[in-house]
Amino acid sequence: MLKKISLGLVMGLFLIVGFANAADKKSHVLSMMDKAVEHYNSVGQDQAFKDYNQAGDYKNGEFYVIAQSLIDDKIIFHGVNAKLIGRNLTGIKDTDGKKFISDMITTAKGEGKGWVSYKWPHPETKKIAQKHTYINRIGDIMLMIGYYE
Repeated sequence: MLKKISLGLVMGLFLIVGFANAADKKSHVLSMMDKAVEHYNSVGQDQAFKDYNQAGDYKNGEFYVIAQSLIDDKIIFHGVNAKLIGRNLTGIKDTDGKKFISDMITTAKGEGKGWVSYKWPHPETKKIAQKHTYINRIGDIMLMIGYYE
């Protein structure tokens, strides 16, 4: 009986820690986005993209900035994969067939900011995981920063 109670308490603790971790990640993304937008508006696009590429405030593990043009829908900056710059990825689907880039563009052109969720390989574990990306429109571009569950 004591083993069952202990196991239940341990499982409950893991759930609480998991929820706290997701809430912390969401809060971190929002804070990071605020800093990224402020920096972009302060120093301009060219300098901001250089700075976003440096480890620290704008690039840390699974957290990094991506920028996409809302004119031609091409990636104009990617914090971890420069090979994607210049590519239009609107046709890409996640493992469930969701065209999440199109959803991001719709969010940016509509409300101007918001969340889009989809399944994508985690950059560190390489396993498919649920990802939540926050989008923030600045003029004719959208900045994106996300986190994994």
